[in-house]
Amino acid sequence: MTTPPRPRHAPTVGQPQAPTSPKKVVNSQKNGGGFNLAPTVSLNVNAGNNNGTPTNGNTAGQAHNTKKGVPGSDFMSNEDIRAYCEHVRKEARNRATERAMDADHLEAVLRTIPDQAGSMSGSRARARRVSRQAKKIAAAEKAIQKYAALLYGTFEREYESDLRKVGKGRTQQNHRRPFSFG
Repeated sequence: MTTPPRPRHAPTVGQPQAPTSPKKVVNSQKNGGGFNLAPTVSLNVNAGNNNGTPTNGNTAGQAHNTKKGVPGSDFMSNEDIRAYCEHVRKEARNRATERAMDADHLEAVLRTIPDQAGSMSGSRARARRVSRQAKKIAAAEKAIQKYAALLYGTFEREYESDLRKVGKGRTQQNHRRPFSFG
C-alpha cells in the first residue's frame, strides 16, 4: 500500500472549486472548462422590521395604509386621488424611460444583422421599422404620465368649491363684529 506524495505548497484561498450543482456543471461545460470561475452573488435586503410578513408592495416612499398595490385607489378623499395620480405618474415616468432605452437598444442590435444575402445595406431601415413599435410603447407610457397629471388637475378644478367647503368644516358661522374704536 502506497501513499500519495505530500503537496509541496499550501492551498491558496479562492482556488477554483469543481461545480457542485448540475446547473453549474452545464454552465462550466459551456464555458469550456471544468471549473466555474464566475463569482455568484446573492443579496438579501430587509427593509424594516416586518417579522417575516409580506409588505404588500408598499415601499418606504409610500406611507399609505392601503392593502392594494396602488396607493389611494379607494378614492375616499382628495388626498387619495392625489396619491393615486402621483403614483401612476411616477410609475409611468420610470416605465417610459426604460421602454425608450429598450427601443434604442433593440434598434442598435438589429442594425448589426445583415439580410439573407449578407448585405448590410438595408439593415438600418429594417431595424427602424421593427423598433418603431417599441418606440410607440414608450410614447404611450409618456401619455399615461401626462394624463395622470391632468387627472388630478381636472379633479381639483371641477371639485374646487366642494373641497373648500369640506376643508373649512361643516358649519360656517359669521363671527364678525362691526369695527369700532371703543
